[in-house]
Amino acid sequence: MKKLFLALAFALLFCQPVAAKTNYNVCFQSLDVDVDGRMSKGEFLVAFSDGDTSVFDQADSDKNGSVSHEEWEAFKQGQGFASHE
Repeated sequence: MKKLFLALAFALLFCQPVAAKTNYNVCFQSLDVDVDGRMSKGEFLVAFSDGDTSVFDQADSDKNGSVSHEEWEAFKQGQGFASHE
């Protein structure tokens, strides 16, 4: 019984799916679908359907509910991504 438990525990440990990390290094212009100079949370969710909305909240540094080009570039720079001007 102990061997069966250990085998099961081993299998579960090594069979866990690897969490795919979303790549947020995306040009702002491709995110601002309506070209109003701001990325809404809706636009974020369309671009990153598997993304974490806390990333949007983090990028929205002035907490006005949208992310400007400058905020997006500052967020990416803080994450170590290159700037896309």
